[in-house]
Amino acid sequence: MKRVFFTICSTLIFITSTAVSHAQTRKRPDPVYIDATENILVRSFIDLPVGGRVTHSVNVGSPTTVHYTYDMDKGAIVVVWRGDFLNASSMWIERGDGSSRVRGKATYFGKPALTLAKLSSDQSTWIADTAGTGYKPKGYKLDDAGLPTFMYQLNGVQISDASKVMANGEGIQRQISSKGTATGMYARLAAAKQIIKLSDVLYTVDDKAYQIRFDDAQVKPIIRMSADGQELLVPFQSKLSYSIIF
Repeated sequence: MKRVFFTICSTLIFITSTAVSHAQTRKRPDPVYIDATENILVRSFIDLPVGGRVTHSVNVGSPTTVHYTYDMDKGAIVVVWRGDFLNASSMWIERGDGSSRVRGKATYFGKPALTLAKLSSDQSTWIADTAGTGYKPKGYKLDDAGLPTFMYQLNGVQISDASKVMANGEGIQRQISSKGTATGMYARLAAAKQIIKLSDVLYTVDDKAYQIRFDDAQVKPIIRMSADGQELLVPFQSKLSYSIIF
């Protein structure tokens, strides 16, 4: 019995050692990169430093090397970045988990939240989720250049949301519009530790992490305090155009 037991154990040790040896010599798969040689859309999960995983995200890439990710569950831009487009290794290698990662220098906008919300006043707490808002994603449509306009319904109002790279490449320009007048709605364009007004149309966020610049000098932005710092709000009726500079 002792000899049999010893023989079995020796065999197990040999098999285990061989498996380890093979594992050590097995070539690690090459990373899977997606380049934006033209305007491109990629659906994937995106993991954020704050706010967890975005499961209904659309990554919008541009050959200008300025890119962004849109959360279709919130009608919100969650990250912008400059450089290469996506690392999709986590999507395609071995079992994969459906996620991708940005490859350039990224600017994240915190925990995803609705960009638009209906408030009783400009001091009402921003809505935490879509419950009670009637929010319904309506997908997106592409223009001739392959750029998306995202569409959704909020509080019975049809919203269109389109972004494009600015001509000088310093950021993206975003235009949000509605069919008809959106009564009592506001847009929250920044939620950060610190927001500073530089002029009537230009605001800097978190020590110049990025800037918000309005295309219309007639807008009336509001900087207000929040539980986590400050927020930049602007009344929304039917159209809003601004740029995110980073």
